[in-house]
Amino acid sequence: MSVSAEKLLNKIQSQWLEWIKDRVHFNPINDHDMQVLTEFSDYFGDGILFNIIENENHTLTLTDKGYTCWNMEMNGIDLNKKATTRNNLFKWYLKSFNFIENNNVIQKDNVKFEDLSQSILDFIQLLLRISDLGATNRANTRGIFFDDVKKYFNNDKEVFYFTTNNIALGKTKQQYTFEYNFTPELGVNKLTKLYNTLSKNTMEAIIGIYSDTIDYLADNYRDSSFNVLINGLTDNSKQFAEGLEEHNIQVIDFQDKELVNKILGKTA
Repeated sequence: MSVSAEKLLNKIQSQWLEWIKDRVHFNPINDHDMQVLTEFSDYFGDGILFNIIENENHTLTLTDKGYTCWNMEMNGIDLNKKATTRNNLFKWYLKSFNFIENNNVIQKDNVKFEDLSQSILDFIQLLLRISDLGATNRANTRGIFFDDVKKYFNNDKEVFYFTTNNIALGKTKQQYTFEYNFTPELGVNKLTKLYNTLSKNTMEAIIGIYSDTIDYLADNYRDSSFNVLINGLTDNSKQFAEGLEEHNIQVIDFQDKELVNKILGKTA
């Protein structure tokens, strides 16, 4: 390595260490427990934090004390629901960084002092990766959204009365599946399709389905309505929601649970 290259490398390493040092802070809890506060933010805008605990054998344990799973759960995200895309990714991330999860606590045991710096960086990266499960790629997010919807409605069957995978036959002889048909009261049918995002193309496709199935729904479902459950409305997608509502298609933001309960629940 040339002298100039070595100087550049040293400068980069020095800048990197200084940058990390300014963004990671240590707060003693007691003689054997140190809280690590970082300026890195998770998907929900909260700072990444965890603890370093000194063990009797003079090794260290890095642990989030259950905060990550709890925070995700509070935001409607279940990391431990078996056989879901999110759970598979969660387990893969843990394995990749050599951490474990036990009773919702993410940790790494028996860390030697000489390995602590690397373990801290690994833990920060891991927690950021896990946090990003709130916003994975579109294909994965669609599966995760469907899982979240299923869990939400199944957990409160005193409020939501429904059947799933209802088929409607269009005038074009095309079959369409409505993921849910909510019956909040006798004789009322709120057929509902699920979409992770709402765009111009999606809006046009939904209007096409509505036009194709409107006669079938009127003939086969008493007092029926066409509803769309969306995984969050953005400022940009609200215009498309308005376009759907002009065609008597009810758009419901799944993130607005009060609205979901009001429109689809038995009190609706």
